[in-house]
Amino acid sequence: MELLASLDTPTLAFVTGLAGFVLAAAMAGIRLAGMRNPALACWGFAGLAFGMGHQLGHLFLTLDLGVPRGVALGIANGLIALTHVLLLAGVRAYLGRPTWLPVLLALASVLVLVGALWDAMDVLRTRVLVLSGFYLATDLFSGAQLWRARSDGLTLFRRFAASVFVFNGVFLGVRFAYAASTQSLTSSFVQDPFQILFFVVSLVFIYVLTLALSLLMFRGAEVELQRLVHRDPMTGLFNRRSLFEHASREQARCERHGTPLSLVMLDIDRFKSVNDGHGHAAGDEVICQAAGRIAGELRDTDSAFRLGGEEFLVLLPATGLDAAVAVAERLRGAISGAAMHSTGARVTASLGVTELVRGAEDWEAALRRADAALYRAKREGRDRVVALAGADTAEPAAVEALPALP
Repeated sequence: MELLASLDTPTLAFVTGLAGFVLAAAMAGIRLAGMRNPALACWGFAGLAFGMGHQLGHLFLTLDLGVPRGVALGIANGLIALTHVLLLAGVRAYLGRPTWLPVLLALASVLVLVGALWDAMDVLRTRVLVLSGFYLATDLFSGAQLWRARSDGLTLFRRFAASVFVFNGVFLGVRFAYAASTQSLTSSFVQDPFQILFFVVSLVFIYVLTLALSLLMFRGAEVELQRLVHRDPMTGLFNRRSLFEHASREQARCERHGTPLSLVMLDIDRFKSVNDGHGHAAGDEVICQAAGRIAGELRDTDSAFRLGGEEFLVLLPATGLDAAVAVAERLRGAISGAAMHSTGARVTASLGVTELVRGAEDWEAALRRADAALYRAKREGRDRVVALAGADTAEPAAVEALPALP
């Protein structure tokens, strides 16, 4: 406490305001680097509001500029309230949700008007009791939104940013309790240890939040780049480029644990007639709908790939041949079970199934066998599943289906 008491409050308030400009500059820099997330604008303007609030408050209250004290406090507190509003709006924009900005700005404006018109707000203690509740509510809500928003590759970074918001919200709650129990908070620059601590925590909060939000944005860009590299842009399934990595990893796992690994090759029947009869746009939509139906039938541990055109592959870890045939039948039924929206007609699919022979072949050999089973299903009439075991490459087991649609 002696160290805190030795700090000069007005100077500390001025330095704290500079942190807001750092946040604004960081968000502007990220945007100039090519990112166009709308959250960047909210967070950047939040930094400007924070910096201006502290700087103007410092100037109005330390220099004789002729600005009435109530107006000076109203402007400074309004900008700080705007900071918390824009931080929350930015979090919601980042998560793709409505920002609630008009409602939040209206609430902040009411608080500012109360501060400007109510004489009791001239005392710091009253301002803390009135405003801290709003500040801590927005910060805790921002933290809760980020903490609950899980996403592959981003959860840890979101929770880091969430923790920063929650920490500041908790501290504001402590400050509220302190203000309720003491009469020492008379003015913004009073040499009260807890008021000095407030500026220190605010300084740390903005700097660490700048780091957390910057990491979050850059990590998001990295995840999106990985998605573009490994995902098919049209269907969202994994692409052929990512097959080697996934298949090699799954083969290593099945060899290590002695569990089966099955592959299912799938091809939409007579797809050329869809393109010829309805156009390529409708054909693309059929592929997308088929991909969605495939993904909807799989477990979280399964992986689906678009190999190109209308051909797909599914990796089924810990799944033997008989179980894989059952999965393939579900996939066949899912694709042919309902008409495609873009054409108004049903399409069918042929599927080839095989199981990796552990210790005797690699996944590429199993892939070739699944491909052979697929094309045998085509030759035998389409709209069916053909399973080919590794020990019997001459006579595949055919799973009969309904007659193929014309």
